[in-house]
Amino acid sequence: MIRKRGLQDVKRRNRQVIIQTILENDGLSRVEIAQRTELSPSTVSTLVAELIGEGILTESGSHTTTAGRSRTGLTINAGFGAVAVVEIGRKESSMTIFDMALRPLVTSVLAQEYLAGNELFETIVEAVHTSCAGKLPLAGIGLLFQEDMRESDFHVMYSTGIASANITLKEALTSQLRVPVVEEFSQSYTVKQALAERPDPAKRNSAHVSVGSSVVVSVTVEGRAVPLRKDFYKDAVKLLGTPLYTPEPQEKERPWADLPAHACNVIALLCMMFSLNTVFLSGLEEADAVRRLETRLGEILAKDRMPHIQLLRTKQPQHWKGVFAQRIRAEILAAQ
Repeated sequence: MIRKRGLQDVKRRNRQVIIQTILENDGLSRVEIAQRTELSPSTVSTLVAELIGEGILTESGSHTTTAGRSRTGLTINAGFGAVAVVEIGRKESSMTIFDMALRPLVTSVLAQEYLAGNELFETIVEAVHTSCAGKLPLAGIGLLFQEDMRESDFHVMYSTGIASANITLKEALTSQLRVPVVEEFSQSYTVKQALAERPDPAKRNSAHVSVGSSVVVSVTVEGRAVPLRKDFYKDAVKLLGTPLYTPEPQEKERPWADLPAHACNVIALLCMMFSLNTVFLSGLEEADAVRRLETRLGEILAKDRMPHIQLLRTKQPQHWKGVFAQRIRAEILAAQ
């Protein structure tokens, strides 16, 4: 039994290696896959035949002749399944369906208002069934949360027929649709992009402060995320008392007028707790507000504690939906 299980594990790993190789190098032939993976040609041929039979791979149809021999490329079968990317915002929620070739098939607006809990859950389930009916089978879902929202903000009272429980949206969708559900936050893409554009070891010690209807904070120290309470910003405001940043009179008329003040308190407290080199700030589109915030921080913090503050624009590039869909596809195929 142990030997049989070991052989099954080897086969599963080899299948994943082949799939990953094709994901990274679309259009490779069987011979080229064997050369890149160092698997035997017979192993590659056998496993590729299985993957084609299961509908995961397909022959691309690109035939060339090299030394008198034909070459047939392999690619992920676009019709293997559909990936649904659901963008959830406070003003609008939408969904884009991709095939396995990451081609967007349809985009629809789910609601032009804030949805939460069971209402959002039921809207997503209905939209998925409508979009995929008679077309591609649903293979996975991605939940892309916008602005300052977290997945934990959305809970569903879900019934299995035997018992009911208050669970997360992700758990409810996984149980109802029986497909992998991946969650991500749009601001994290912004931070990752900023880090990629300016590689700097110092940014291993950084924080991200997102200002919206509330202030959401994340901290990374030595490249690792530091767990913080969801209401950390409220604790920071209470601890520091009087706001370190006072909004201008005209700002006080805005619903979120006190949020820059709260953000200033949060950043000050973070810099007292951690040795941060960079603080990414999103949600404040006005550079002047950021400048005033920096001025106040400079008056509060010692010079060696003052971080570099980098403003991140909240508008996310359209192609990030495709990037997210690519990640979901990889997770789906890794389980095959």
